[in-house]
Amino acid sequence: MLVVFVHGWSVTNTDTYGGLPIALAKNAPAGVDIKVEHLYLGKYVSFSDEVNVDDIARGMQNAVNAEILPKLAKGERFACITHSTGGPVVRKWIDNYFKGQLGKCPLQHLVMLAPANHGSALAQLGKSRLSRMKFFAEGVQPGTGVLNWLELGSDQSWALNLSWLDYACLNAGLYMFVLTGQSIDHSFYDHLNSYTGEQGSDGVVRAAAANMNYGLIRLSQQDGDFKLVKEKPTEQFAFGVLPGRSHSGDKMGIMRSVKPDDGLSHPTVAWVLRSLAVDNANSYNKLVGDLNSLTAQTQQDEHVTKSKELFIFQRKFVTNRYFMFVFRIIDDRDNDLVDYDVIFTAGPDYSENHLPPGFFVDRQRNQVNPGKLTYYIDYDVMADWFAKPKLAGKFGFRIAARPATGYSFYTVAEHQGTFEDFRQYFEPNQTLMVEVQLKRHVVEGVFRLTQNLEPESFKDQPKGAEIP
Repeated sequence: MLVVFVHGWSVTNTDTYGGLPIALAKNAPAGVDIKVEHLYLGKYVSFSDEVNVDDIARGMQNAVNAEILPKLAKGERFACITHSTGGPVVRKWIDNYFKGQLGKCPLQHLVMLAPANHGSALAQLGKSRLSRMKFFAEGVQPGTGVLNWLELGSDQSWALNLSWLDYACLNAGLYMFVLTGQSIDHSFYDHLNSYTGEQGSDGVVRAAAANMNYGLIRLSQQDGDFKLVKEKPTEQFAFGVLPGRSHSGDKMGIMRSVKPDDGLSHPTVAWVLRSLAVDNANSYNKLVGDLNSLTAQTQQDEHVTKSKELFIFQRKFVTNRYFMFVFRIIDDRDNDLVDYDVIFTAGPDYSENHLPPGFFVDRQRNQVNPGKLTYYIDYDVMADWFAKPKLAGKFGFRIAARPATGYSFYTVAEHQGTFEDFRQYFEPNQTLMVEVQLKRHVVEGVFRLTQNLEPESFKDQPKGAEIP
């Protein structure tokens, strides 16, 4: 089996792969013949500001054509193992060149380790002035072109995930896997940036942001309320949370911690090899179930209250399961809105005061497109709260955009639904993309005609009825 490794953002040395390539070759079971001479280590440029993810995907196509395709026997396909940003890079390559014709894709297995499929909360930090100073000292640029993709709610990640909603990979013999962790390596903890110790993440990527199982709902404003349309992927993708794994580092890192002499006792080695052994839909679906069981066990084991030493401090915490909302706020003229409030509501009166204490973890607005807003929610707190009879299962949200008055304006739109409405989309470790389309109102007075040939001011032109 020919295996290509693809690294993540800001990597400048192939030592980032650790001992994983050799460990996989040494422990491959019968039927998965991985030879050292069949291993290819990717070297793509993510540290030049002008390079974006689409550029890298185009470069990958060129490299595959030159280096991989000539090595494949007739009918043979290769496997790809990615880390972090490498997952979106390969997905973008597939989307660019093989969407609608997956049967012609030369890739058979895509195993993504801690992929930032919906971005990373740390991307904004990577573009900060302090970060730029650090990279300048090291002789490289931060790679803002890639970081713009990685920022939560980016237009580029939204477009790619929207495109992937109708992929049917199993029918084409393309097997997709996401393996991630939710443990924090405290040697990488930064007291100035709490995201490096964020629960439900591996210190860089949230489990919910890694998962390829996500949904989309579209809401268009209709006389104050919303018309609701729901979409989900055509198939379930394999997703597993590995025990004790963080994003990086040679101690806990999901990839870097693997030593060349590690065996199947290392969870990354074991589950990557099981993924590479999949060769039909039945074995894939079996692995989906096994990874679901692994995730449940890992999160049950890591849910208990622990006392962890964090530098000189002691703190107790519970690791719950988490969920992400990614909002895209637009109007019916396809304008991105930048001045708005999103307010969650609950209970019989649909009040913001009836939401559970502690349900809200984080909110981040995209810097490039402020019309994108990402909420990070404690799933376990929400699920337990909405089981209470006093709430009657009511759940919704209200959006107030500005301007709210004038010749052109928006009115408040509110969706009053039930928690069950979102239940098939509201699952632990998942993301829900929410596109909200508000109606832009325009009134008479914004443009008038006159036959009065004498000069007259119209700076206070009266407002009339709404125009279509």
